[in-house]
Amino acid sequence: MIISSQDRGLRSYLCYNDPRTTRQRLADLRTIYEQVGRLNRRQNNPALRRDLTAVLRDRHASREDRPDIPQFDVVPDPRGDEIPIVPQELLIRADAADSPAGRSLIAAYGLKTSRCLGDRLVRLTASGTPARLADLAGAMTAHGIAASMNYVVPTGAVWKGLGGPEPSAGPGPSRPAPGDGDRIAVAVIDTGVTAQQRTDRWLTDVVRDGNIDDLDVLPGPPDGLLDIAAGHGTFVAGVLQQVAPDADIRVYRALDSDGIGSEVDAAIAMVQAVQDGAQIINLSLGLETLNDEPPVAFATALEIVHDIEAATGRDVVIVAAAGNYGHDRPCWPAAFDDVTGVAALTQDLEPADWSSRGSWVDCSTIGEGVRSTYVEGTESPVVDPEPDTFGPDSWALSSGTSFAAPQVAGAIALIARNEEVDVAEARRLLLLEGLPPAPGYGTRIGILPRT
Repeated sequence: MIISSQDRGLRSYLCYNDPRTTRQRLADLRTIYEQVGRLNRRQNNPALRRDLTAVLRDRHASREDRPDIPQFDVVPDPRGDEIPIVPQELLIRADAADSPAGRSLIAAYGLKTSRCLGDRLVRLTASGTPARLADLAGAMTAHGIAASMNYVVPTGAVWKGLGGPEPSAGPGPSRPAPGDGDRIAVAVIDTGVTAQQRTDRWLTDVVRDGNIDDLDVLPGPPDGLLDIAAGHGTFVAGVLQQVAPDADIRVYRALDSDGIGSEVDAAIAMVQAVQDGAQIINLSLGLETLNDEPPVAFATALEIVHDIEAATGRDVVIVAAAGNYGHDRPCWPAAFDDVTGVAALTQDLEPADWSSRGSWVDCSTIGEGVRSTYVEGTESPVVDPEPDTFGPDSWALSSGTSFAAPQVAGAIALIARNEEVDVAEARRLLLLEGLPPAPGYGTRIGILPRT
């Protein structure tokens, strides 16, 4: 059937069957209201955010044996919050590092250097506290060498407050049979995807290539429970596949199973995905920065993506979650002009109070009570005071801009395939056909059906 909002909206053909009974749908609706209520209450609780940051830091400190589990620290934000950063690392552009002033400052401060992102970005390693790192960045900038932190980039699920997915009361839809023709390559940069194989055909053809979500590695040793963001990438990939069942979904693991990664690692994954042929990139992650400065690694990655577009003659559309911070500060990379930022709506297609928003947001869709594929395992009480156990082929309900973004990425892929247009034109068509914009939330689009 054609999915639309109030008989307007998405110009595509989304085949979606819902086998839930009326009783099951009502049960899911009650779960959604409870979930969103907790989210709204936690949104305005800075003490909870600080407590969660401390828990995450302790969990990561227990796995110093795993180089793929990043350690992180925090620096105070002038607006009273804490910004997570990779310890003892600054980032500058390679041309700045190679300038006479850059070389002189690097030598004077005794900084170690390493290059990444096609040698366009330089990591500077500096000893000392986060405060010293911030002072060092300020001193370099004062000398004309712009330097910024290597920020920690979380999934939207992490710093929105404790609380995880809830089991759906009914089964998921059956997956439509694959169609013929070319498939649109969509990259999901996230926590990876579960190695668990489902028997309901969902996600069976998702390209993993070693990008597996470990599910249970934190704290060390593993405790037999799902980590804080375990299954996040699996959920996101499931949302995307519901909208675009024929998309060639490729998952790249840039975040660990607590939903933590560095800006540099996520930027490297973006470039790798485009080099591998991805036409659409979904980023269900986002960060805020000191003084709202654009993060340099993401900015560098976008430049490289544009260079690849120019060299190959193909367009790439990047879609990113707007964040769950509940205010209008920029959340990156969604806030970049050449990234499609996606905010969240309620089940009634009204702006969700807990969603980040602003003039930098391009569009929004339902982000409350999204239903998707989840993983097998038992939640940690760190995530949910009343932990749930999920069985094989489980479907769950979750809320966040993380789950609004892949609906938009999937809709672009679906339009591109069905209308036989490139992804940039598909994005334009999608934004043309939405509901009237809401201030700070962009064009409102109905994609997956409401519960």
